[in-house]
Amino acid sequence: MHIEIIHLRNFRGIRELDWRPSRGVNCLIGPGDSGKTTILDAIELLLAERQNVTFDDLDFYDARPSNTIRIGAVICGLPKEFLRDDRYGLLVGGWNAATGQWRGEPAESDAFMPALYLLLEVDETLEPVWSIFIGREPGDKSKRIRFADRKAMAPSRLGVYADRHLSWGRGSALQRVGAHPEKLPAELNELMRSARDTFAEKSSQTFADIIRSVSPDIAGLGVQIRNNLLANLDHTSFSANASGVALHDGNVPIRRMGTGSSRLAVAALQSAESAGRHFLLVDELEYGLEPHRISLLVSHLRERAQASGQVFVTTHSTTVLREVRFSEVFICRRDARNGSALARPAAATTAPLLEAKRYVRDKGEALLARSVLVCEGQTEIGLLKGYAEGTAHPFQANNVGLVDGGGSEAPKVALHLASLGYRTAILTDSDVPMKTADSTALSKANIPHFQWGNNHCTEQELFCGIHGAQRGELLSRIADGIGAARMLGELFSSTRVKFESIDEVVEFIENDENARRVGKLAHEARWIKNNFDLCFEIGYHDVAFAHLLGDGSLTSHFEKLDDWFSADA
Repeated sequence: MHIEIIHLRNFRGIRELDWRPSRGVNCLIGPGDSGKTTILDAIELLLAERQNVTFDDLDFYDARPSNTIRIGAVICGLPKEFLRDDRYGLLVGGWNAATGQWRGEPAESDAFMPALYLLLEVDETLEPVWSIFIGREPGDKSKRIRFADRKAMAPSRLGVYADRHLSWGRGSALQRVGAHPEKLPAELNELMRSARDTFAEKSSQTFADIIRSVSPDIAGLGVQIRNNLLANLDHTSFSANASGVALHDGNVPIRRMGTGSSRLAVAALQSAESAGRHFLLVDELEYGLEPHRISLLVSHLRERAQASGQVFVTTHSTTVLREVRFSEVFICRRDARNGSALARPAAATTAPLLEAKRYVRDKGEALLARSVLVCEGQTEIGLLKGYAEGTAHPFQANNVGLVDGGGSEAPKVALHLASLGYRTAILTDSDVPMKTADSTALSKANIPHFQWGNNHCTEQELFCGIHGAQRGELLSRIADGIGAARMLGELFSSTRVKFESIDEVVEFIENDENARRVGKLAHEARWIKNNFDLCFEIGYHDVAFAHLLGDGSLTSHFEKLDDWFSADA
């Protein structure tokens, strides 16, 4: 079985969502509060094995129960027994996967394959109602799925907390595994009885003195003891239903292993063939796992999905994005103003296929933010991060991510991210004019373009865009980073001026034109370009101090960036 399309209406933070997942692995990514976990919750509720679910006001969009919750999904690939007339054969509709159309009747000759449309509705009464939507007439719905079939369709979920699945108990993964899981409760109870008998026999001497001392008092108060008082295990607290039997590694319960190990063990149990799960839900797949174990788990889930069913995962990890395939990635976006949400395939882009794949794998951090500033390179990223920390103006608090645009490729990266629905801007040097075609495309896509003025590269703007008294501090910081001997040698080669010390260079760059020349040399000699830590320190100390002084063109540029960071996205 697999889900062809999901419809959400008025469920938690999502007012409206229509999504067509893929047949295998579906990796939902996006910024926080974009609805990823809500989608997993909706699938879990719609296909719930036990329907004694409780709802409250916060489950409704805008916390208003007048907004009726509707969660629906078209299920295809139904087992043959589901299509019998005495099961659901008279209730199935038809789904055309190519056109995304639904009919009240299947017609395989027209590519409308047999499908069930399952529906969960919750109104102001807070009572959930599950049904099969037929759609042959307005309001045409039928009875709910019977329990045995709900059990077969119920999804398995691997969340942050997974301890209960490592014990035999109601609802655990272990309870479903095996050739005859239905026989397990009776057999476990028989083992419990044997354990109680053994305990009673071996504990008689341990508790004998206590029992002898309390027996007269109990009898004296008229408590009638039919047999002899003895100490034994209480079957109501030591039973299979209370998860008293857990999976062990020798004498140590598996649940006491590391977070990652216990999670992987649960994943293996939940996806075991004998567990009969068609739908696997994994929230924050990366939780507790090292990169190589993430790779292993993704491969395991993909193999399981190819055998039967679908996998739905969420992630905030670029490591996961490097492991999943391009066609498996869906970008979640939610408009906080009206609750409209979408889950868009990363492949739905006009960018060339190889470039689009590279953006997901190499620049995946951008896909996890709400707004993205594409910088020309790591120099600008280091400066901005240092500036944000030094001024206590953290752009990260506004869900803004910075991404390395790769020099001249930056406009393409910005256009690609904007096409995926991200609020995007670009920051570049101005020493080399941008191509007219790129500038026009950015303007057409409403992508703000921030750049240094006066045809400056970043290094020139650093030296020329701050107050003259600061230039010495900036120069000394760079000299400490790259070595004074190297700086003095390269300055002589460039200017033909023999400097005996850094202090002499400080005097030299008090002149604006000289500062511009040194900035150009800093760019050409790559004094800071490949040193992220040095760029961060310059941003933290020098750019932040320039902001405090409120003087110079550099401060003006950073204030404009600040305004964009904090603008309503």
